[in-house]
Amino acid sequence: MLPQPSLIRASQRIVIPARNPAVKTNLQRRFATTQEPALTGPADNAFNRERRAVKAHAAATSDTWRKLSIYVTIPCLIIASVNAYNLWNEHWEHWEHEGPLEERIQYPYQNIRTKKFFWGDGDKTLFWNDKVNYHKKDE
Repeated sequence: MLPQPSLIRASQRIVIPARNPAVKTNLQRRFATTQEPALTGPADNAFNRERRAVKAHAAATSDTWRKLSIYVTIPCLIIASVNAYNLWNEHWEHWEHEGPLEERIQYPYQNIRTKKFFWGDGDKTLFWNDKVNYHKKDE
């Protein structure tokens, strides 16, 4: 572990150059530019013009996808959530009208057990739900 005074000195070496006005203005200038200067002289060639056009196209396309994400996706998710909530409530209202689980018909293809599960009492599956699932063992 490093002694504490050397950590303080190392942190000062990192912080002091960032306070330097030349470093500050360079960072501010780099992050403040919004538009590239016009191409002139030897820089004005087909490659650089095509590269600039691709960059402009990418900016416009990303703006389109951002608008789609905000103004289309979010309302669709809200509508789908409301629909799922309504269907969920209708489903449980339907279950309330049916009889108790013990009185329902047990068909021969339901709850087939060739051997016991190695968890719990050996009869319930891993995703067993006592509100929905029922198994008549003695019939």
